[in-house]
Amino acid sequence: MFAEENETILHFSPPKVWAALTRFEDYEWWNPFIRIAGRPEAGALVQYSFRMKSNKPRFFTIDVRIITLEPQRRMTFRFGFGGLLSFEESYAVEPVPVGSRLVHSFRCTGLLSALKLKKMKRNFSEMLEIIDPLFERYLGPTRPPASAKKRVRKGFRPNA
Repeated sequence: MFAEENETILHFSPPKVWAALTRFEDYEWWNPFIRIAGRPEAGALVQYSFRMKSNKPRFFTIDVRIITLEPQRRMTFRFGFGGLLSFEESYAVEPVPVGSRLVHSFRCTGLLSALKLKKMKRNFSEMLEIIDPLFERYLGPTRPPASAKKRVRKGFRPNA
């Protein structure tokens, strides 16, 4: 078994973070690796399309079960090949004083997971490093954009 995990502090409320995570139709705006079609419900089968590299045009689609769905707390997808090799992708959200803590992880279990799958583990780690900052950017700016600042003009203005 191996697991890769990334923790991000987001300056957004848990309800806002949760709403974005469960809005599957918007994944294309922030997740270059995964597309999901279906309803976010515990036990539901959803169509999970994935690619391991963001520069590859083709997605592979499989049916994935949502094994955990605790509203505004945790969502976990599971897919794989029985006891040979299974994968889980999980999002956990918890409140912190500045907003939310998001823990995003991939876990691999099964007989074949005992093999030295260094490349696969590295791929999952790289995916987390790319996805989580994109998700934060998707949620919105954490400070006012530069264009919102008033520009101070100096000098004589006769019609002011």
